[in-house]
Amino acid sequence: MTRSDPRLLPNRPDSHARDAAQMHWPALSSTLAHALRVATLNVRYDTHARSPVPVPDTGVSAAGSLALVGVGNHAQVIDLDVYAERPWAERRSRIVDALVSTGEVDIVGFQEVLVNQLHDLQTLLGPRFAHVGVGRDDGVEAGEFSPIFYDTDRFDLVDWTTVWLSLTPDKPGSIGWDASQTRIATLLTLHDKANEALVHCVNTHYDDRGVRARAESSLVIRTTAHRWATRMEAEHDFIEGPVILFGDFNSPPTEDGYKNITSPLPLSSPSFTFMDAYTHLDARRPGHSGQSAPYGPAKTYTGFSAPGRTRTTRIDFVMLGAETSRARTAPEPGPGSGQLTDHDVKQGAPGGGPVVTARGGWRATRYACIDNWVEEADADGWTGRWSDHRLVRVTLERE
Repeated sequence: MTRSDPRLLPNRPDSHARDAAQMHWPALSSTLAHALRVATLNVRYDTHARSPVPVPDTGVSAAGSLALVGVGNHAQVIDLDVYAERPWAERRSRIVDALVSTGEVDIVGFQEVLVNQLHDLQTLLGPRFAHVGVGRDDGVEAGEFSPIFYDTDRFDLVDWTTVWLSLTPDKPGSIGWDASQTRIATLLTLHDKANEALVHCVNTHYDDRGVRARAESSLVIRTTAHRWATRMEAEHDFIEGPVILFGDFNSPPTEDGYKNITSPLPLSSPSFTFMDAYTHLDARRPGHSGQSAPYGPAKTYTGFSAPGRTRTTRIDFVMLGAETSRARTAPEPGPGSGQLTDHDVKQGAPGGGPVVTARGGWRATRYACIDNWVEEADADGWTGRWSDHRLVRVTLERE
């Protein structure tokens, strides 16, 4: 279901989406000159979304000594653990500050965003950024969004759509397999004005309970992203552009959700595989300067608790799409678990399977996991976690 309704693009002129969809740009044979700076973060939904607090002119809400315990009508505000969840009104400006103060960003995907949070993020990021996305429950505004924000100084909107991670991907609100909730993926194609090229993005948030649903969702994204990117390039007469997948997968590298998305083995339908920027960082080596290793904590999920009290995991990823045509065909998963039953599935480090190169020769040259913990008070006296996930930032460059 393609969503090009300009009403869903609040800070773009009504004619922009229509005009962008009709634009036809010449193909480009030269390499892209500029790096792409991408970020992803699960912001944690606003438990008091029914009583939203406007963003103040300064952006920063007053720091308090209170924390939230419970959810919705059962939430209580008490004075205790500095690690406990703080109100969204306190967390939102720290999230955006953590994003923009650690370097320029071109594209960012957020997860677990309710409509009031979407408006807050747009306000804090400012008019330079636009966004796409829908609420997962009704395909408009109800439920959580997985929006993609992009820098309008650099990009023009080409087209975008939403798919539901289920057996009925065009049906808003649909739930797939053993998932506990509706889950979606947002697909976006941008025209990079500086380089005259297309950039394809996918932002997703897998289910937190359904193991099979996570495994199947990876297969849906592999085929859907391939179909989307090749159609966009054919319609606009462009060479292959990068396909960037990011989001909260709720699936660590030991699980089928991760294994299926990173498997170099093709499916029966045309599909991409995806290369994890963390494990495929183009790091420093003899004769090649660069980042020595992924920077920051390895784990991306912390919960709202002190270190050691929550089982932290690496479940938030930025990945690059790659063709699978040079690997042998793997069978489609049967009605069992959704797992690719092949012993050659790559599980993390390069070299674990057939050699795979990212589409268009792109590579990850910078990786950082930015901690979500503000210690010993910030400039406004605030201490706490601004989300239960850490921020992942990746720089991508073309060879």
